[in-house]
Amino acid sequence: MTQNFKATVLTIVVAAIVVCLPQFGLAQVAKIAVVDVQALTLGSDEGKALGDRLEKRYQEISAELQKAQKDIEEKEKRLQTQDRLMSATAKAQLAKEIESAKVVFDRKNQDYQKEMDDLQKDLLAPVASKAQEMLAHYVEEKGFTLLIDVSAEQGNIVWANPANNVTADVMKLLNEAYKKSPPPAAAPASTPSTQQKAPAPVAPPKPPATTPTAPAPKN
Repeated sequence: MTQNFKATVLTIVVAAIVVCLPQFGLAQVAKIAVVDVQALTLGSDEGKALGDRLEKRYQEISAELQKAQKDIEEKEKRLQTQDRLMSATAKAQLAKEIESAKVVFDRKNQDYQKEMDDLQKDLLAPVASKAQEMLAHYVEEKGFTLLIDVSAEQGNIVWANPANNVTADVMKLLNEAYKKSPPPAAAPASTPSTQQKAPAPVAPPKPPATTPTAPAPKN
């Protein structure tokens, strides 16, 4: 799974989860639990199924971009190795084709990045919400006064007693609920536009180096 995918999970879950802890008096002895919300989300049966869908789409995108990159590199190699055999007009035309192919490559790269980012959020938001609800119910039922997320970024947890970790218990409840009501079949992914821009949530192939400008045709 990609690092950005994991970061998206943390962003959604940590931002969404609000555990309604029961109210106790000041004299009440603290009952602390720890949980790994990242493992709870990605490691659950539903999280794994969604992760497989994301990975499959990522591989499809990577294969397409790698093919486009290879085509550009082959044209660049042709321009460099056949420089003396080509006319100035032919070299100028090939250089123009290469630059146009790079523009298309960059646009597709940006569009697919946005598609993956949106897909991650759309798929993970429901899972994060279910994890939030199950955690809240579990903590209230067990009477915990404090719940600590050991997977939170920049956390200050040095050590936690494994006996206090409730991740496995809550994950079991999530998996049981998932088996009873599996999600509906996913709708086919729409074809992205080629004129949008977005930050990169995946790591597709990098575009080739800039092609040297071909000499202008002689009069």
